[in-house]
Parts: sequence; structure tokens; C-alpha cells
Amino acid sequence: MNKLTQALPWNHSIELPEKHQWKHTNQHALLEWKIKARPYNTTVANTMFAFLFLFSTLSFGWLGGMFNPTPSDSIVIGMPFYVLTLIAIYGTTHQKTKFAYRLTETGIEVCEWKAPGKGWMIALKWLTVIAAIAVIFVVALDPSAFWVALAGPGGMGLLYLGLANSKQFQEMHSLYRHNVFTWNEIKHIYIDKSRHLISLEYEWLNENINKTLPWWTYIFCHKRDFETIAEIILSENTDTPHTREKIEVLQF
Repeated sequence: MNKLTQALPWNHSIELPEKHQWKHTNQHALLEWKIKARPYNTTVANTMFAFLFLFSTLSFGWLGGMFNPTPSDSIVIGMPFYVLTLIAIYGTTHQKTKFAYRLTETGIEVCEWKAPGKGWMIALKWLTVIAAIAVIFVVALDPSAFWVALAGPGGMGLLYLGLANSKQFQEMHSLYRHNVFTWNEIKHIYIDKSRHLISLEYEWLNENINKTLPWWTYIFCHKRDFETIAEIILSENTDTPHTREKIEVLQF
């Protein structure tokens, strides 16, 4: 059973990108960890998902009754598209990015990366196949449903092929950043125990306006390690002010 559980995509171990190299490899790591997190305002994203979920459910029910009043035909034809829509919405509002952190006596290194998701592409492919098979049976029972069948699975197939071969889509869902911060750069520390999140404020030079602005890097933590991570960061920044409050992640 453990092997089956570990085989699930969300239980796979997080591997650093091949090109990645820690800057301070010669220094002993006080702590290292990897995590998948949502680096944006999750309250807004969750609200958006709830709204779109309700809107899609009502829309599919209304359109199914309008264009195909036969309940069985509407379910067979509409369900694959409904499921696909929900997968697309969830994949948009609940995207996760991979993070790796390394704490040393000098400071903290943050590696952030994201690779194109394969899960929903596979789901789209199989939903196309399943929908096509289901529609064959519907057309055999009701030939008038031919154009609906052609537009439905045919459109899904073209969408799959277009996304699978789109370089722009692959680049949009790819990311790699490696940031290094020394402890003396940190101007303020914000700690949010409820979300297991730490925000480090530092100064960033905006070269476009030639002005120094406050900026933040976010430290996402596993629940079990949160207190240990917070203690280490505070112990390395004894003169830096810190505040325990709710943190809203800003996406730039």
C-alpha cells in the first residue's frame, strides 16, 4: 500500500533542477528543506475557484437542457467537458511552485522553480478519448447529435494538440530563480504561524527609477518544521525587528 501511495504524483520527492548549484556549498547548512507552495494570495484564488465552479455548474446544466433535453444524452456528452473545465479552473487557481531553502551562518538561499504540468494534459488526452467513444454510442442512438459530437471531442482533440506542441505554453509555465540573501540584508521579519509562512523584508534597488524600495521574499515551511525554522532565522538575526502577524503573499 505504501508503494502505491508513493507512486501518486503529489507524493513524488522534489528534485532540484539539474543546473542548480548552491552558492555557499563550502558552508555548513543549518537547515535545508524542499516544499511545494502557492506563492500568491490564496484567499483570492480560492474565492475565484468557488465562483467559477458554481458558474460552470449552473452553465453546463442550463446549456445541457437547452440544446439536448434528453437527460441521458446531456450527461454522456456534457460530463467530460464539465470535468475538463473544472480541471482547467483548478489548475489555474491552485498552481504550485517548488521551493528549496538552505540556511547557513551567512544567510539564506532560495531556489524557486516550476516545470510545465503534465497531469492535466494527460487528463485532457484521456477525456478526449473517453468523450469520443461515448459520443459514438450517442450518435448511434440519435444521429441528430452528430454536430455536437464533432464540435465537442474534435475541439478537445485540437486543444490538446495545440497545447502539447506550443512552445509559448511551455515557457509560460516554466520558472527558475535562485536568490541569495545575507542576514544583514534583512530589515524586518514577519512570522505567520497559522500559515506556516515567514516573510523577510529587504531593500531592493529599482534601477528604472534609481530608488531603493522595500521588497520581500517568502519562506514556505512544513508545519512540523515551522518553529525550528523560525527559531534559527531569529537566532541569526537577533538585532532585526520581527512581528508575528498574518502574511498576505504579494505576487509581482
